[in-house]
Amino acid sequence: MRRVIIATAGLMLLSIGSFRTGDSAREGTICPVPSSSMSEARLLALERENGCLDEMEADDAPSWPPGWDKATIAGGDVPPVRVVSDPYPTLHSVVVDAERDKVFMSDPNRHALWSYDRLSASKGREMIEPLTGIRGPSTGMMFIAAVTLDREKQEIYTVDNDIGDRMMVFPYDADGNVKPKRVLDVPHQAWGISISEERNEFAISVESPREIVIYPKGAEGRAQPLRTIRGPKTGLGDPHGVFLDGQNNEIVVANHGNQGGRQPPPGDAPPRQRGVRAAEPPPIVGGRFDEPSISVYNADAKGDVAPIRKIQGAKTGLNWPMAIDVDRNRNEIAVANNGDSSIRIFRRTDTGDVAPVRIIKGPRTGIAGPMGVAYDSKNSEIWVANYGDHTAQVFPITANGNVAPKRTLRNAPGGSPTVGFGNPGAVAYDSKRDEILVPN
Repeated sequence: MRRVIIATAGLMLLSIGSFRTGDSAREGTICPVPSSSMSEARLLALERENGCLDEMEADDAPSWPPGWDKATIAGGDVPPVRVVSDPYPTLHSVVVDAERDKVFMSDPNRHALWSYDRLSASKGREMIEPLTGIRGPSTGMMFIAAVTLDREKQEIYTVDNDIGDRMMVFPYDADGNVKPKRVLDVPHQAWGISISEERNEFAISVESPREIVIYPKGAEGRAQPLRTIRGPKTGLGDPHGVFLDGQNNEIVVANHGNQGGRQPPPGDAPPRQRGVRAAEPPPIVGGRFDEPSISVYNADAKGDVAPIRKIQGAKTGLNWPMAIDVDRNRNEIAVANNGDSSIRIFRRTDTGDVAPVRIIKGPRTGIAGPMGVAYDSKNSEIWVANYGDHTAQVFPITANGNVAPKRTLRNAPGGSPTVGFGNPGAVAYDSKRDEILVPN
């Protein structure tokens, strides 16, 4: 009988923290990994697939089930029989510095940030080499969701989703396995980020707590947010894309609509203090699914406040709206609509159940599972980062319908498949169909 252990990279973290051997078990410590920092230890666990099972002492040896041969049980740093993974970057978020002709994209698959020349384009199926790549244990980056820029200071801001719980800042010219300039602890499941030069602030969206937290630029360490938008009146539901519009004094948020079983505590965020016991978790009230939406708040809003506008309804076509961007010159909101592989563009002042003014969608567009979208107003272009394909597409800013892109940037050879993993948190084997099931 063949026995195979199947594990996801995400679950490897739990396994490494669970197995204890020898003297370490008596001391109550987890099996060691070569790092002094907990965050780096978790990253190394992913990067190196570090094994933790050592030879057990006789007293600790388990009682093996009938039919199992102890001699065949693997232990130590055992390579897998096979691996299902994507060897190429998977593009997630995109942002453009038109003045310096640079494009930056996040890559949660390889835990990296890549920069490209703005005019780079694949003429055929060949991939484009990046200008720089920030990647490695020293960076501390894990599942990188969003990226944005402080163009004046030439800094890159990125937020870790899933178990990262950190915002990291790197200089434009950073390359390789480098430490960030600054690190900020952010709430669990942070996803989107947006900087307002006018207000000298940045906003971060947080999924499960359904909140938007606003910090002063330069915040680092355990700095507390200036204010938090959270509570049932806000209508926030699994927020993802966020845009802090200092010019119009608004915060624009894309919501999936998932309302978890716990009611978020209404009001502004209480100060977090070391040594103080955390408050009791909010009551369980039962979850529900609201329609996806784009909600807009006053930039000074805090606590449990209703949006000043909301785009929501069947006409919008919103379906897993991910990143958003706002063009203040054209008064438009662009949405990466992951659910139907489209870019939907609304008027900035739209409200209610309204249809987009333009939709970029169709087989000629090459849009596949978009996660990121960014305006380049200077060059009249729209960038799209495809999570379902190894490409970023560039369209004219007025593009509409099933149109071919102006340029395509490939970060893998044409035709390279993507596994479609996005934070795999479990795995199961279907013996009847001989299939591996991976929920994301």
